[in-house]
Amino acid sequence: MGLWSTLTGSKTTTKTGRTPRERARRNAEIRRIDAGTTSWLRRGGIGPRKDR
Repeated sequence: MGLWSTLTGSKTTTKTGRTPRERARRNAEIRRIDAGTTSWLRRGGIGPRKDR
């Protein structure tokens, strides 16, 4: 709690952490990214060259 909320008497709650649903979604997202990285490395780690 900060100084302003102490002086004014207002209470703010900060929610830290993630809900189980958010953790599951994030874990699935990380697994998907890791699978893509693994596939990319298996192919040699070099993507198609794009002309700029």
